[in-house]
Amino acid sequence: NIDKDNLKPDLTIIENTKPVGICGSGIIDLICQMLITGIIDRRGKIHRDIDNERIRFNEHEIGEYVLAFKEEYDLENDITVNEVDIDNFIKAKGAIYSGASVLIESLGMDFSVIDKVYIAGGIRNNLDIENSILIGLLPDIEREKFVYIGNSSLVGSYLTLLSKDAKNKLIDIGNEMTYVELSVYPTYMDEFISACFLPHTNIEQFP
Repeated sequence: NIDKDNLKPDLTIIENTKPVGICGSGIIDLICQMLITGIIDRRGKIHRDIDNERIRFNEHEIGEYVLAFKEEYDLENDITVNEVDIDNFIKAKGAIYSGASVLIESLGMDFSVIDKVYIAGGIRNNLDIENSILIGLLPDIEREKFVYIGNSSLVGSYLTLLSKDAKNKLIDIGNEMTYVELSVYPTYMDEFISACFLPHTNIEQFP
């Protein structure tokens, strides 16, 4: 969380030790909080008129937000997030959202028809669904449709080694898959550019 009045962050640190950087789910929460508190605009740019010690600009006019001063935690360097970091994140989240959007559009549908969104991988331990939706990483659908399933690729590999039924199921799934080349899909670049804002240029997708 970031305090809206003094812009001081309230950090949760893994293993309650010194911070060393920002984890994957942490960058989602951070950028969401920076947007909510007005530190950044919907393009991910830091507002130039903020007078606060945690907001700095270098000689190239690239802005950064100080998440942890080195004096606070006895670190070698401050831990910061700058506009380049934010821009890279926005492009990554834009690619994820636009990819999903194009896939469902290719079927003549939209996100409203989805029954479940399965979230796999280690990030699921601390991924905040609400924050992920607020910045446009995930679609704005009913929250109960999101389900965490852990390390699905590892579990699936174990199952296919141990179970003939699971192996046959894997083969069936593979045979039924359809490949969509996003780079040549007619509307993909438009979708990608639209998704490279917080949360999106089409705000109606995020009521």
